[in-house]
Amino acid sequence: MKKMNTLDSIPIRRAAKGRWISILGALCPELETHLAKPGRHGACPVHGGQDGFRLFRDVDVSGGGICNSCGARPDGFALLMWLKGWDFPTALAAVAQNLDGVSMTANLSTRPHPPSAGVYRPILSDDRIRKLLRDTWNAASPWNAPESSLLRAYLRNRGLTPEAFRGPLPLRFHPCLSYREIGKCLGQWPAMLALMSGADGRPATLHRTFLTLDGQKAPVPSPKKLMPHASDRPLVGGAVRLGGTNPCVGIAEGIETALAVRQATGMTVWAALSCTFLERFRPPCGTEHVVIWSDLDKSGAGQRAAESLKSRLESSGIKVLVLLPPESGTDWLDVLNRWGIKGFPILREQLALAA
Repeated sequence: MKKMNTLDSIPIRRAAKGRWISILGALCPELETHLAKPGRHGACPVHGGQDGFRLFRDVDVSGGGICNSCGARPDGFALLMWLKGWDFPTALAAVAQNLDGVSMTANLSTRPHPPSAGVYRPILSDDRIRKLLRDTWNAASPWNAPESSLLRAYLRNRGLTPEAFRGPLPLRFHPCLSYREIGKCLGQWPAMLALMSGADGRPATLHRTFLTLDGQKAPVPSPKKLMPHASDRPLVGGAVRLGGTNPCVGIAEGIETALAVRQATGMTVWAALSCTFLERFRPPCGTEHVVIWSDLDKSGAGQRAAESLKSRLESSGIKVLVLLPPESGTDWLDVLNRWGIKGFPILREQLALAA
């Protein structure tokens, strides 16, 4: 008989299969460039170098990788134990937590606490995940409803003018959601919800931005988190579709960045939510032109992801334009706040040059 203070690894392993890119992207930001290009050699996240490490091509299924010096890690649990210095129960607990609510900016550089004695938290089934997502979305109000004024205050605090946005947006306001880290509730906060669709356009999961009562990001370790997704609704290739589809699709990393471009140029831009998802974005069938509004990170990760996406889409016959902010360490929301619409390129001219 299984002890109640231990997690059962079998359902966790099953649930993680096919979701390791999301899990490792949340727990290990140092793997971001590797996750963007599985199978490609690069610097080892443990001891550095230039090309001694790679993730397996099937990393989304296995979670594994190999270092030429340290050896192979056959699955995601072994990889986490090696990379983070965790024992197996700690890695198992971290994966279980992320399956229940994946953090977009996880901060697990220190050892997470093991599950509390006497508590067993089973992995959610697909049916329970669907119900959780449906109930959470239905309990929230449309972004432009009177009761969603706190969400609009948050957007204004980021430098946006929500009153200028017309038409439906897949954003809602939830007055009170629990915030959890490694199974422990750290409090309850209001939140902005965003509906993330898969590459096929079907709703896949919800992204949460936890807020304070004065419209700022909540003071929690990871104010932006994804909720779990059912096994038949993969996230890779998807985006938050902040507007309808047409032959020319805009894509950026963050929700606020995408809305900043929309405010400045009038173009509908979707949000990939992370550098890793941006690199693996798949536009809808019939797309003729993609405009990538790339971040210009000092690390270069955003630009590399944009160029990788550009190369892949162009190989399939889609015309691609990559637009970069004028200064390193900025995104297009920063441009809006610093220079206003004058800091944005004239989109019609840029598209003509790229044609």
